[in-house]
Amino acid sequence: MIDLNPEQQRAYERFIRARDKVKLVRTKNNAKLPYIPHREYTDSITETGTLAPLFIPNLPWLEYLEASLAWWAIEPKFRDEERLRMSRGDYESSDSWDEHEPKMKDMVSDLKGK
Repeated sequence: MIDLNPEQQRAYERFIRARDKVKLVRTKNNAKLPYIPHREYTDSITETGTLAPLFIPNLPWLEYLEASLAWWAIEPKFRDEERLRMSRGDYESSDSWDEHEPKMKDMVSDLKGK
């Protein structure tokens, strides 16, 4: 368990509640909750005579976005520094973008004479 000050603890708990409500992580507590789409609107309505649809906001998802930004703004520094990142090469060769030489010739390269 990490040591958080009261402000960080509140932000973290809010983030976890919002994350579980939108089911980004499945737990036994949120398995029976209704599905919430991962977008900023739930549906749209196009009224006759209007050119643009009216969007119905997805409040649980907007709460998750707001809670995550609030948590990441005050997240302890060591969590950010210790988090694995592909951009730093933390996953070694599994995230390499180098293309390997094919072991099998294809027809195009065979016809081109390569």
